Amino acid sequence: IFIIDKKSSYTMLSEYFDGDLTVFDPNLDMPFSPFRGIYDNDKIASLTLIISSAIKLTSPTFPLESEHTTLISKALKLAYMKKLSLLGLNYVEGELVKEASNQEVCLSMDDVVMELAGIPALEGFESMNPNVEALTNKLRPFYGDGIYARYFKAVETTKTAKNLLYIYDLDRLDTDPVLQPLMTMAVMDEIKRIIRLPENQGRMGLIVFEEIGMLGRNNPTAVPYVMDFAETGRKLEYWLIALTPRPQNFFELEVGKALWGVADNFIFMQMSSDNVDYLSQHSSILDEASIQIVKSLQTKKGHFADILFVNKKKTVTGAFRNHQTRLSRWFTPNNAKDLTACKKALKQFANQKWQALEFLAKKYPRGIEES
Repeated sequence: IFIIDKKSSYTMLSEYFDGDLTVFDPNLDMPFSPFRGIYDNDKIASLTLIISSAIKLTSPTFPLESEHTTLISKALKLAYMKKLSLLGLNYVEGELVKEASNQEVCLSMDDVVMELAGIPALEGFESMNPNVEALTNKLRPFYGDGIYARYFKAVETTKTAKNLLYIYDLDRLDTDPVLQPLMTMAVMDEIKRIIRLPENQGRMGLIVFEEIGMLGRNNPTAVPYVMDFAETGRKLEYWLIALTPRPQNFFELEVGKALWGVADNFIFMQMSSDNVDYLSQHSSILDEASIQIVKSLQTKKGHFADILFVNKKKTVTGAFRNHQTRLSRWFTPNNAKDLTACKKALKQFANQKWQALEFLAKKYPRGIEES
């Protein structure tokens, strides 16, 4: 299970189920890099789209053409080959000798820009100097001492398949319209890498995309990326669950339209009448009966949530009520007070995590505020 998160509600779940939690915090060392992973044609294509998105997000009026993306792809391949060759070089008795290396290749934006700058010197690329200069200028925020450079540095450690739960918390990037969509795309790329590992072959999974708005309101290059991500997951039997509290995101954002278009199943929870009317006007997925059911759905915090399920062909439709148990309530605390209480209980009971959970569930069965 992979969760691309926007809040801290899954943090405790990782404590109890040996999850791998990555927190994107501008005030801490960056534990993640878009460049880490195994380099093949798919990785190069993904990184080309991410870098193209970086340019579009910071320079929306720049006319990014196919020549520019070709140069980005070429620079990535050159940087990879250079780093690969360097990993196999060692000094032996004063001589440089090539040896086999099992080290993972991890690039940085500095490596890519360096190779990009040298492309006009290659045969057949002599006329590309103006395009290269434009790209290096537009990428300035992402390398050297640029404002976003630390998020595109080399990070040698990578995730393996040892965990069954992966959580990426991007909540602290919520106010950055550039970093949040870029890191979201990078996380999606890493998820693709993990599910393709040999040890994960034949294993099904879920990918929970907490908020589709994390890919940005104006990020056109993300659309083909998301479409490819959804198709890749479908083929490997990993199912993408895209969420948003604002249904307009599925019809106003290009990424939202793409996700709505590839969806086979739809889940609706309590929403305002205005939002229900909006859905009925912009989609035929809800018929008149379903519209009335959605308007009657209720959510009682700490107790239950009503849910309507509809498949794309409308051959299966049903409403049900999900009751939250005391234990599940404390698996996913959704406010600061409850999260603080969880941390205190874990500290109090040291290595006895399940006793901490039982303690919280008994003392605050519906959370601190409700109890």
